[in-house]
Amino acid sequence: MDELRHDEYRLSQRVTLKRGHRFRANGGPQFQLASGEKVSLAAPGPFVFLAHCKHGGCEYIEALDRHGNFVPLHITGERRSVSSEIITRPYRLRNRLRMKGGR
Repeated sequence: MDELRHDEYRLSQRVTLKRGHRFRANGGPQFQLASGEKVSLAAPGPFVFLAHCKHGGCEYIEALDRHGNFVPLHITGERRSVSSEIITRPYRLRNRLRMKGGR
């Protein structure tokens, strides 16, 4: 499978994420307990953008979480779950965070 990597990602008509930009995301995978309760497995944000990748039918954002750990955030496409208890929801990118003290 071919993998395409880009150093920027258009978040909206006015906002483009580039390497080093901080952003928020919600969604992400969940674990479903036997009781039916769902527990979030999502990486903790805010995130620092590294790259946008397309691999097969899926798209990912490579980022660093708030602890500095590398995390691939699945944003589009179908993924298979390794377990029937894991719900593979994509992340929804929210907004770019501005630096404190101005633009």
